[in-house]
Amino acid sequence: MIALLEDGALETLLNQVGGDTSLRHRFLRDFIALWPSRAERLAESLARPDLEEAHVVLLSIRSTSTMVGAVVLEATAALVHSALSRNDLPGCLQHMRRLVEVGEATCAELAVLTTRAEDAERAQKAWQAQQGQQQAQYEQQSQFGDRAVPPRRWEFPATHAH
Repeated sequence: MIALLEDGALETLLNQVGGDTSLRHRFLRDFIALWPSRAERLAESLARPDLEEAHVVLLSIRSTSTMVGAVVLEATAALVHSALSRNDLPGCLQHMRRLVEVGEATCAELAVLTTRAEDAERAQKAWQAQQGQQQAQYEQQSQFGDRAVPPRRWEFPATHAH
């Protein structure tokens, strides 16, 4: 199977948004949510034909695909874009089915990666909170270290043998 996403795509996007994980997740969710309308707008603009609108939609698909590391989607959109630049509508339509398939598969893969990343970040924050609580408890206990009452020793009476 061909990898739909570039290795390290989520980390690259995170760097592009200044390390803000919530912004990265929002961008990815928006990319996924907007895919059906982008594909529909492109199909409609090619059917009319409105080449200028098709050009704008393809630029949007290509630039956002590049940002999320969707290399196969960007390359497939480039094929449609190339045919469009030659005014080759049959060529555009020929590549549309593949573009939609790749777009849907890419969105599915991004959804899985986004969910995993969000889950991992929640787990890390929970772990850090737990570590912080444990550290606070330790510090609270150790500030009474010199005056702490030692644990009471329980002494049991000797049993008498019969």
